[in-house]
Amino acid sequence: MNKLKEVVNVVLEQQKLKLAPSTYDVRKNYLKDLVDHGDRLGFSEPCQELYDSFISRANTPDLRFQLFHAVRLVDQEAKTKALTPEGKLYNEPEITSPDESAAVFEKISFPVADGQIDAGLLIRRAENEMSYLQLSSSTRWQYMQAWKELYSFLYLRGNTTFTREACSAFVDDSNLKKKEGLLHEWKRKIRHRSVCVLLEVADTGCFEWKLFPVRKVCCFEDSLEELRQQYNSFLRTQNIENNTIALYDYSFRCLIEGVIVNNANELSKLKPSQIQSMLVFISKKLSVNSRGTVFPIIRQILTYLYVAGFVPRDYSGMVLTPAYQSIHLRPYITASDEKKLFNAMEEAPLRTKAMMRLAIRLGLRDIDICNLRFQQIDWINDQIIVEQEKTGVTLFLPLLEDVGNAIMDYIMNERPVTAAKYPYVFVRKQAPYKKLASMYRVCSGLFAKADIHTVNRDSRGVHVCRYTLTHKLLQKKVPHHVITDTLGHVSKESDKPYFSMDEQMLRECPLDFSLVGQKYWEEGENRG
Repeated sequence: MNKLKEVVNVVLEQQKLKLAPSTYDVRKNYLKDLVDHGDRLGFSEPCQELYDSFISRANTPDLRFQLFHAVRLVDQEAKTKALTPEGKLYNEPEITSPDESAAVFEKISFPVADGQIDAGLLIRRAENEMSYLQLSSSTRWQYMQAWKELYSFLYLRGNTTFTREACSAFVDDSNLKKKEGLLHEWKRKIRHRSVCVLLEVADTGCFEWKLFPVRKVCCFEDSLEELRQQYNSFLRTQNIENNTIALYDYSFRCLIEGVIVNNANELSKLKPSQIQSMLVFISKKLSVNSRGTVFPIIRQILTYLYVAGFVPRDYSGMVLTPAYQSIHLRPYITASDEKKLFNAMEEAPLRTKAMMRLAIRLGLRDIDICNLRFQQIDWINDQIIVEQEKTGVTLFLPLLEDVGNAIMDYIMNERPVTAAKYPYVFVRKQAPYKKLASMYRVCSGLFAKADIHTVNRDSRGVHVCRYTLTHKLLQKKVPHHVITDTLGHVSKESDKPYFSMDEQMLRECPLDFSLVGQKYWEEGENRG
């Protein structure tokens, strides 16, 4: 009797004790079929190739389920650690229970040393430490799935003991699978974040919610990632704001991706043709305006790489800022598009409806809407009192009926009850309920849904709503000082771009063509 038949016989004895006679007979037939299939193909032992061939015979969902279950039972008994066609283990290893984890950690101090405990114990500890965030069931499930995948990864390596090196290897494996198209980007991100949470719990015993920097796949190779981190460290010594560093980091990653090098050593052989290809690559990704921002940064990066000795020449001279005609007229939406926007808002979430009404009806800036606090809304006197983030000047605006109703509707019917302690009116939909950093996605998403195209240039940010309000006030001949007070401007210089939207006034102020073609200098010895 070969090994395959021995394993199947053991499985049958186990199943006979667990199943009803009719169910056992069905299971027995499929297990016997697996043995016969192995004999025909010449497999005397359970193995991955046998399982794959057996499962591939399924032509209906019901048959696949039966064959799949038969393989799972044999795999479990034979301990072959085989993978399903989807790349998962037929029998995932069991993670310890929360009670067992709690008992172990009563005797352990932090930080946890590499090789000290099983990773499953730490996973349960991390799961417990995140409970205060009151995450949705779907989010909790995603974290646990990522941790199970990490545990299976360790199991396949032959050791489920927690080590930081093994966690890093799991992240590297996820990055590689993403690069090869075997893993979705959102899956790679949740795997990366789950490992970050686990490492923080291993170091401190607890977890505080934060945004973790996600390692970009374009710098998957260690030497390139090390160079990127070195460049970011250099930027931090230059007293540059975090948002600017993020922009420089994005430009650096675009450069590395565009020149197509496999490691940092290949930069020493960089050729002009690669710089040219990189510029074409970036140009296809960015608009003209964005190129005008990113290309000067690319020049600085190339100079940095040359001075630091990574590239053979200073190629910064090859990068020219694209020339484009700056459009001074501000974008706005027409009256018909505004109706389409309000129609789209009726079907939008209540938070979107309230925030967009604040933008288009009162002209508030993005940051002032996101920072709006309950104490800034005077319900009794029907006004909103906002200290503008940009200027620091306090702005008094009327609480219009439709705006107030939209805000109250959101607070009463959609705002999370557990977010009551947070002072900001608009918060994240998921725990932890912090204020939004920006409402650009809210606005741009609604514009896309309503198929709105702005006048003068293509824009989808919240400032379009501010410009639209200004355009409407100018059309109604509202005095300029009233518009200035409504917008909360401090300097008259800030008004100029807005008042240039008065098209009728611009038509009355053009220069004639009388000076065109006239000679206004003379050449000579004394006149240059």
